Amino acid sequence: MYRRILILIIIGLAVSLPANADRHKESRSNRQKAVTVCNDYRVKNRLPCFVSRNRCPLGFEVLERFNQAPGAEYMACRDLRHERPATLQQKTVVNDKRQRLLQQFDQLVERAIETQLGETVNIPESTLNKLSTFFSQVSLEKITIHRSQAISKGCFNDCQKIYCSVDEPVNRWVEPNSKRISTKLLIQVAHAERCEIQGGRERYITNWLRDLPVSLLDKLRQESRIDASKIRYAKYIEAHAKNRAKSVCRRMLCGD
Repeated sequence: MYRRILILIIIGLAVSLPANADRHKESRSNRQKAVTVCNDYRVKNRLPCFVSRNRCPLGFEVLERFNQAPGAEYMACRDLRHERPATLQQKTVVNDKRQRLLQQFDQLVERAIETQLGETVNIPESTLNKLSTFFSQVSLEKITIHRSQAISKGCFNDCQKIYCSVDEPVNRWVEPNSKRISTKLLIQVAHAERCEIQGGRERYITNWLRDLPVSLLDKLRQESRIDASKIRYAKYIEAHAKNRAKSVCRRMLCGD
């Protein structure tokens, strides 16, 4: 009696197992199709895609649904930001603007170099020793000052090179025995420091210079004198340089 019941149970299990195996096979087949679609989508679009059994989560939409065979339904879910070409186009525009700004700035520097007046000026060792306490992350000895006839007013900074109008009192900035350090020199050194420790020249120009005014570019093309004080830096960078100068001047004597 018990033997007969045991035989019937074994026969029942033997019949049901293939059926279950078939259902799992079908379920895996649906899932595998969704996986294949997602893999292809990722390679082609470089965007997120994943397989979901119930529904696509927030921020995703159904790319393709798979329920052809009995068993669990699976779907390939793609990121709603799938219109990537528009984003790429926007990035291209930004890159073009940066490249144009670099070229314009190079023209500005070239013009300043062509009309340099007198010798290149270095910061004296006595001043370097004082500044090294506050600007330890910049190569102070590499900073040079250039006076240019192309500049009518002010100075502009090209990382380790400072270009100034011939009217700027550069000689006072670099007097070896001076008891005071020029605030204007400190601001330019702060710009050089920022350039050196956070990305170098290209990043300094493209990220920190907002633009070169049209009026300045017109004068550059006409080979007229340029007002360097009209070169607009990002407000944060201007504020940072001035604050660095103020911080130094709290601990040592400064002048204009």
